[in-house]
Amino acid sequence: ALRKAICLAEDQAFIRQELKKRSLAAFVSDGAILPRESGISSRPMKNSVPFVSPENLRISMDLPHRGTITGMGIPCGITLIVGGGYHGKSTLLKALESGVYNHIPGDGREYVITDETAVKLRAEDGRSINHVDISLFIRDLPNKKDTTCFSTADASGSTSQAAAVIESIEAGTRAFLIDEDTSATNFMLRDDLMQRIVSRDKEPITPFIERARDLYKQAGISTVLVAGSSGAYFFIADTIIQMDAYRPFDITE
Repeated sequence: ALRKAICLAEDQAFIRQELKKRSLAAFVSDGAILPRESGISSRPMKNSVPFVSPENLRISMDLPHRGTITGMGIPCGITLIVGGGYHGKSTLLKALESGVYNHIPGDGREYVITDETAVKLRAEDGRSINHVDISLFIRDLPNKKDTTCFSTADASGSTSQAAAVIESIEAGTRAFLIDEDTSATNFMLRDDLMQRIVSRDKEPITPFIERARDLYKQAGISTVLVAGSSGAYFFIADTIIQMDAYRPFDITE
């Protein structure tokens, strides 16, 4: 049992090194069991659909102990995960979120590996913020409050998410994981009609969708984003994965 655990840990460490060499943000092995038994259990769900990687994104790795494995490599850049409700989008993101850690044998996600610096971003209404420069996203507030050194004991959804982005950049992250469901909508995007009604000089928030490309090009920070309601994200994505009945399909083209 000890030898098995050591071999698995060494294989997982090998995959982490391969991510850097191959410019990947994450890897999900074929046959992985991503769903959990319940919201309060870490055990794999029985009779769930094993993961099968899309052909276009399938890569293989020769591990020191396990040998050759195949799976989906998520390239660095902006990756969009789309699909209908209950088709497995958030389950995939949740697996990627916990992929910063190594899993024990029998977990089902032993070879689901994410860049170890990856951070899950979400809106956290009511959180405290201390002296964070959120001016990349929020500036020119009506109350003239300085957003280059912003503090509050009770943040809104958008300011809390803006602060989380900046704090993660300062901590050295190389990947953001975002689920549209747990994000502040006004922080993530503004559609054309809203931009016509509320002019730029009246809107202090620069949405994430306008910054994601620069975050990757200038700071090397990838984004993996789950979206189910807005098509606006398609235009900034490098890779688009559609979840259909728990099966991923590369629909980028």
